[in-house]
Amino acid sequence: MPMPSSATSSTAESPRRRQSPPTVSPNPDGRPRGAAAPCRTPNPITAEENVMSRKTFAAGLTALALWAGAAAAPAEAQQITTLYYQEVEKDGRVYVFNTPERFASFQASGEIGTAITLIGRGEGGATLVAENETAADLYLFKHDLPGYDRESPKPYKPPFDVSWKGGKTTITSKDAKIEIGSRVQFRFTQSEPEEGESKGSFRVRRAKFAVSGTIYEDWKFKTQAVWSGGSTTLEDAYIEYARNPMATLWFGQGKAWFGRQELTSSGSQQFVDRSITSERFAAGRDQGIGLTGRNSSKTFEYGVGIYNGNGRNQSANDDNDFMTVGRLVWTPFGEYKLEESALDYPSSPKLALGIAGMSTTDGDDEVTRLGLEAAFKVGGFNAVGEFYQESLDLLAGETLDTDGYYLQIGYLYPNRKFELAGRFAAVSPDVVGNADENETGVAASWYFAKHGQKLQADFRQVEDEASGTTDDEFRLQFQIVF
Repeated sequence: MPMPSSATSSTAESPRRRQSPPTVSPNPDGRPRGAAAPCRTPNPITAEENVMSRKTFAAGLTALALWAGAAAAPAEAQQITTLYYQEVEKDGRVYVFNTPERFASFQASGEIGTAITLIGRGEGGATLVAENETAADLYLFKHDLPGYDRESPKPYKPPFDVSWKGGKTTITSKDAKIEIGSRVQFRFTQSEPEEGESKGSFRVRRAKFAVSGTIYEDWKFKTQAVWSGGSTTLEDAYIEYARNPMATLWFGQGKAWFGRQELTSSGSQQFVDRSITSERFAAGRDQGIGLTGRNSSKTFEYGVGIYNGNGRNQSANDDNDFMTVGRLVWTPFGEYKLEESALDYPSSPKLALGIAGMSTTDGDDEVTRLGLEAAFKVGGFNAVGEFYQESLDLLAGETLDTDGYYLQIGYLYPNRKFELAGRFAAVSPDVVGNADENETGVAASWYFAKHGQKLQADFRQVEDEASGTTDDEFRLQFQIVF
């Protein structure tokens, strides 16, 4: 191939196998010592060609590196491998090529295309532009310059991380954190009514699927559906704007801020299920808008909201009245999570004291409720209780009052796997005659992975003074969160 005056050309010849590590110094004819000489026609070498040979000789030595990986073969069966190399100085840069196609393209267009640029690595501090790493290596070796240090390739990192902890799968990316979780409660219930037949039955008490997370920095969300009961029901679907922890805007469908035991997840209960008092007075889920927050030291938290007041999954309000709710909690020793038992086994006391209020309508009647709550735990000892008072103002002008309370005490053994608990609950309506309802129960819990995997058994007696009957009930439930 014709060579431009500013270009140098060389080839590197290398046997595919060596018998022992070669000596790098060349023979007078330019071959490495010990290398088989290819069959060539002798050609006199002028002084000028000898100088050129010296200049390009080092590139030929690069071929010796191929010997280390060559397969074993007899010396007489050696094959010669030639490395293509071209070097061009242009515009203060040194261009080097390892393939004839790229060199031909460069000659035609003057552009090298994709290349490796090493500033100051050429002779005399020139910029070296190499077609590829092999071309750069050949140039540096030829001119006895320091080798080309390649950056170690970084392992591939996906644009998100996936982890699993505490029954939740968490997907974390630059702009979002998504948590996916399910919960199943499988229960056996043996009912022994004072009047009527005994009955034992199995059931899937709850099967829930939830997706929650944080997106766009300050926006939080949660959706939760329940599959048990023969149909799929949407329980939660809300969004929060949480830029300011002291004032987080909430809107959608979820639990209204009234009733500590109701606000505590059914998956974090100390008994198999909630007390009769909580079931009677709690506001439950509804659709609306609210504001919630806590201070930086987590010693105060609050929630206020306005809701339709006609329950979950309703397409519209059924009248022109709304339900209003407010709750304030003081936790003097720091955060007290909405979770029963003492699975965190705190070495110092934790306390939560709260007050809540609710106002709504029931047809033409006005309903007002007041709630007081307290929770305490230290070590394995824990207690929680609530008191409720309800006033029902009838359209006729009469007022009916109903009170209720429950007290629940438990002890988690030091192994943090087994717990015993007791509960008493009562609901006392202000009506003619005695219509009180009382609940007395004991519970045992085995925690395999805290509330994420547990087996619970409880026995309770529910006394209905209006009918004069007392019903017994035994419940055994296994829960897993995943």
